[in-house]
Amino acid sequence: MEGKVSENNWRHERKFALTPIEFLEFEKQLMLSDLDLLYPDRRINNCYLDDVNHNSYQESTEGFSEKMKVRIRWYGNLFSTTTPRLEFKIKQNNSNRKELFTLEKVNFHKSFNWSVYIHEVKKHLFNKHKFYLEEKFLPVLINSYKRSYYSNYRKSFRLTVDNEMRFMSPNNRLASWNGHTIEKYVVELKFNNSQVITDFPLLSNLGKFSKFNTGVLLNQ
Repeated sequence: MEGKVSENNWRHERKFALTPIEFLEFEKQLMLSDLDLLYPDRRINNCYLDDVNHNSYQESTEGFSEKMKVRIRWYGNLFSTTTPRLEFKIKQNNSNRKELFTLEKVNFHKSFNWSVYIHEVKKHLFNKHKFYLEEKFLPVLINSYKRSYYSNYRKSFRLTVDNEMRFMSPNNRLASWNGHTIEKYVVELKFNNSQVITDFPLLSNLGKFSKFNTGVLLNQ
């Protein structure tokens, strides 16, 4: 993927969090369903950006129907040489779309200076794409988790399961890299047709869960 990519189609998302015991029951239902693994498991890492007034966090916490999250995402090891991308996740109610920018290759390591890096990202976006990322956006949270991907045989929806979640501050550097962990499984449904959700067996348990909100609270 080169440059800017727009995922213009709005996609529905619903998610919920399960305890390890609840996930064992869910896993039994998963094995009896028509869902199959879509891709091999992989680790997802994000650095979330917010302003000094924590507006993104407030919008998410207070349940605004329209909101946006800004993050830098990369896959694989948390500490690695990789080509990340900048994502703007724009949400309206239970639907969302993304604007994506591929960034230059970088080596993320334990003593990485995120404040300096975000400044370099802003310069890169302007020089290469003539895109201005406002100065107010600063690094506020890093999270990392393992994701499993499933889909039904009709490919009418996708289901992901996230676990082994870690949350860290990008500001404390070496002191914070052990991070906080939570023993939950986050199950998320992604679909284009809202009728799909009516047949999902755990519909009654669907509820709001935000890794961003959870991580910010843990690092306060």
